[in-house]
Amino acid sequence: MKDFIKTTVLGALMATAGSAVMAETELRLSVETPPGHVRNLAAERWAEAIEEASGGEMTVEVFPAAQLYKSADAIRALASGALDMSIQANVTMSQFEPNLSFSILPVFFGRTAEEAQAVLEGPIAGEVSDMLAEKGIAVPGAAFLFAPQHTAFTTETVVESYDDLTGLKLATPPSPVVVGVLKEMGGAPQAARRSEIPLLLSQGQIDGMGGVTELTIIGGKLWESGIKHIFADNAGWGFYMPVVSQRTMDKLTDEQQAIIRDTWTEVGEWAAGYAADEMAKARETLAANGVTVLDADLDMVAAKRQELLDLQDSIVSDGGMDADFIARVTEALDGSM
Repeated sequence: MKDFIKTTVLGALMATAGSAVMAETELRLSVETPPGHVRNLAAERWAEAIEEASGGEMTVEVFPAAQLYKSADAIRALASGALDMSIQANVTMSQFEPNLSFSILPVFFGRTAEEAQAVLEGPIAGEVSDMLAEKGIAVPGAAFLFAPQHTAFTTETVVESYDDLTGLKLATPPSPVVVGVLKEMGGAPQAARRSEIPLLLSQGQIDGMGGVTELTIIGGKLWESGIKHIFADNAGWGFYMPVVSQRTMDKLTDEQQAIIRDTWTEVGEWAAGYAADEMAKARETLAANGVTVLDADLDMVAAKRQELLDLQDSIVSDGGMDADFIARVTEALDGSM
């Protein structure tokens, strides 16, 4: 009888402990962008959806504005298991997996949102997931297209042609491809963490930014830091990816892993729609805050695209990218036309 009682009590204690473990599944999600940015809004929605779907057994604390990790530090933390979740820009992820710079290569110059989206929804997306899986990072759902990237966002200098880029100190995402392309166009790019850029701008240490989007300016209210002019040439496309540490996924039950994937499906669709709506009204928002946008001459863009295409093989090689993978991206892109 005593053995029965001991066994019953032990079983109850173990069951209680198991419930406590389930109730204490707390995850941390880090993003570098400021509150109000689509990435932050998506992160908050994802966190809420996970908690609701799990009945409170899983909670996600969102750390915005690089409070927890800055740019590449967050990616390394994901790979090591020090960070659980994030939503990352592909150009930032390219520091960790160079092939993720594919959407800002010269072959993407002048491409439409529909063409870029078709690539993200095809087999290339699976290849990207496999690449990151090998490095300890899981991709639990589809990326969403953010916005076209432009070559120059400046404080005082008005850029009207690529000749005007000569010597301009432009802060860029920490991507070798962005830096390499801007150098080829005569600029003086400086890879910088997003959280550092407002100070660099306000102190006059840089002339502006390169390789980012109109929504980057809006999300960070960077007109307050001095951005006044945009040279819009649709030089590539940026997208955001949901990413989870594989070590974190391995600690979760199958049901919990499914919750992370299933909740992102709805959140990702919402984020894509929100970003598209933001782009539709971006020019109005920028104008209201004193930012002028000059659309580059299409013939000039086409000529520059061809010039850079001649250098793409070396850009791919210098950037540590897989030429065969880029060939498949190009094929998928041309097939979407």
